[in-house]
Amino acid sequence: MLKNYFITAIRNLQRNRSFTVINVLGLALGISAALVLFKYVIFEKSFDTYLSNYDRLYRFTKRVESPNMVDLEGGVPNPFAKSFSIDYPELGTACRTFYTGENQLSVKNVTGDWVHYEQPDGIAFADSTFFKLFDYDWKIGDPKTALSKPGSAVISTSLAEKFFGVTDGGYDRVLGKAVKMNNKVEVFITGVVADPPKNTSVPFKLIMEYEEVAKIFDFYQPESWTSTSSNAQVFFLANNNVTQKQIEDVLPDFAKKYIPESENATSFHVQSLAEMHFQPEFNTYENSAVNPDLLTVPIAVGVFLILTACVNFVNLSTALAIKRSKEVGIRKVLGGHKKQLILQFLGETFLITILSVLLSMGVAELIMTNMEELVGYNLSLDLFNDMQLLSVVLTVIVGVTLFAGLYPSFVLSKLKPVTVLRGKGQTAMSGNINTRRGLVIFQFFISQVLVICTLVVISQMKYFSNSDLGFQKESIITFPLPTPEASKLEVMRNELVRFPGVQNVSYAFGSPLSTNNIGSTFGYAPLETQGQFDVAYKVIDDNYLELYEIELLAGRDIKKGDTLTEALLSMEALKLMEMDDPNEAIGKEISSGFSGPKKVVGVFKDFHNRDLKEKLSPMVMVTYPGYFYEGAIKFNGDEGQTSELIAALEQAWTMQYPDILFDYTMLSEEIMENYNDEAKVLTLFQLFSGIAILIGCLGLYGLVSFMANQKKKEIGVRKVLGASVNQILNIFSREMLVLIAIAFLIAVPFGYYFMNDWLSGFEYRIELNVWVFVIAMAFTLVVGMVTTVLRSLQAAVSNPVDSLRSE
Repeated sequence: MLKNYFITAIRNLQRNRSFTVINVLGLALGISAALVLFKYVIFEKSFDTYLSNYDRLYRFTKRVESPNMVDLEGGVPNPFAKSFSIDYPELGTACRTFYTGENQLSVKNVTGDWVHYEQPDGIAFADSTFFKLFDYDWKIGDPKTALSKPGSAVISTSLAEKFFGVTDGGYDRVLGKAVKMNNKVEVFITGVVADPPKNTSVPFKLIMEYEEVAKIFDFYQPESWTSTSSNAQVFFLANNNVTQKQIEDVLPDFAKKYIPESENATSFHVQSLAEMHFQPEFNTYENSAVNPDLLTVPIAVGVFLILTACVNFVNLSTALAIKRSKEVGIRKVLGGHKKQLILQFLGETFLITILSVLLSMGVAELIMTNMEELVGYNLSLDLFNDMQLLSVVLTVIVGVTLFAGLYPSFVLSKLKPVTVLRGKGQTAMSGNINTRRGLVIFQFFISQVLVICTLVVISQMKYFSNSDLGFQKESIITFPLPTPEASKLEVMRNELVRFPGVQNVSYAFGSPLSTNNIGSTFGYAPLETQGQFDVAYKVIDDNYLELYEIELLAGRDIKKGDTLTEALLSMEALKLMEMDDPNEAIGKEISSGFSGPKKVVGVFKDFHNRDLKEKLSPMVMVTYPGYFYEGAIKFNGDEGQTSELIAALEQAWTMQYPDILFDYTMLSEEIMENYNDEAKVLTLFQLFSGIAILIGCLGLYGLVSFMANQKKKEIGVRKVLGASVNQILNIFSREMLVLIAIAFLIAVPFGYYFMNDWLSGFEYRIELNVWVFVIAMAFTLVVGMVTTVLRSLQAAVSNPVDSLRSE
């Protein structure tokens, strides 16, 4: 019996090749997109779960409340780990880590010369206890002692291959080799480990003994409880039977003991690794944390794409049902039971689903192995090693078979043999037209919601790109400075200003929108506030305001040669002083956590020192040549001159820093990198709205096919009576217009709700207007019209003799 079902199913699929191909492609398209989305969610939920101590590993965090903000940090003061271990040894083991990410690494070649490499990620410092907390696959070396000596380091296999050419497993040849970082730190390899997996919160590939960080980090203050770097994080392995609450309970007294009373209210907290990955408000290494609410979006989109593909199948199958109605009648006359017919049609659906899933797995694998630009890493289905995804695939096969197959099966199996054998199968099927219309409306509802979302994201991205940030961002090149030596910077400036088109050269701690800010406190004595304000300090030179075209509203620029005695305030900082008139602040003295009190000599117009997702923040500008770590050039040349200028900049750079690799950035491009997450959202919406529209068009094709089959004789009669092709096409077009209009009316409130909620996360945003919805409607109508015309044209130009011959 099963063999007969199988053979019959194969024959029916071959007999109706076009419907089979459309069904397979539609389902494969929806399933492949869904598999990619489901795999992404499963991957994000798997972060750090590979660690044997996953349930006992935590990270300490810090919360600081000032009069104007609450600051949440993943970093804690440097003495934290040692003091906590001394005070509470019974709770567990603390480990300091410091991640630097991108830097220059140098190794010696066979002739003894240093060869320089840009290493984009994975460079870190850690205590000797690091390998007690985190699992690594050791190739050579002792995890207990590998980081116990000053200058020791552990390297990953990928870096061992990159720097030392070890591809044969002979990692013993790497032991003792020297590695330099930025020509400041020299360490020696004591062990080799396999690279950490992609789903790790500690993506360390070169791990150096922690105290070496003092040689590269100018702000390193080993005994300070008032200075914190966001990169200095402390992880904690709790002893057996020690709970998170027990650790949390001791932290208030711990903070009270060590944080000076003069500091703003500071509290420490503890996160489990699972909490850490889903709390992006605290910084994580490589910004790997994600908002858990955002993971519901890909799940919902994946489910809806599968549903739209199933709707497609139902529409096409019921459109085909008229052709198969006589087959059903004959089977029933020959003794076929309703149950047998249902199993037969479900079997056909199962075959199509299996073909679709197999095809979708290939497409999904191709997509996932090319996802790095979109999500930062590549994935693989790896079905048999991922039981969660395997269960998802099996659920999809069963679910799609039942959802897509049951309705057509019941519709066909209910047909009465007398009715269909009299040639009235069309009449018997006509009652299902409203169901099919509803399914098509559902498909276009999903499509239009995604199109609306895409248009809103595009508009917001344009807003980011075109907004006035309060400073000049075009035609500016920035470049990092390895050291702030005044003599080298002056020579380089003199070389660059001679180049045609160069208007100005400036040195600073960072550009106006750079994340390189020095966060510190600020106060004004007459206010008598409880605690000090938190503000961002910008270290600038005497060319900074002119180069970035930052407007002074009152007073003057800081005197050339001044060192941390004079200050410029932003209008937002002026508000903290409860002043409205910029001139009123000139000459006033402010207290400062950054090297003592300062005299206000000028007030500048606010500019965005953070991206447009956050509101304007108060700023203070000071001058301190010891913190000049970024250069900037403003030029007015054409594109050809730009490349020549970069070559001249590299030459001037190399003369001063011969052992450091040159790098530069166009400021306008660097600014847009702040919106990489939004750019990824846009790409996803574009991709999946395209898939949804394509699947929706296949569903519309199914409905028009059904209508063409049902109205075959009507069309023949109309043509005999003189109806034109356009008049015939109008019959189908009116139907399509009504369905898309209904879908649009349903989609508008959903699209508005979703995107208004998304936009609410931005301090500066576009306003949703009617044009977004009009364009979405027009686009969907055009696509739907093209689909309808392509399918209905065949019926409109057919010979009426063929449809009326039986009459």
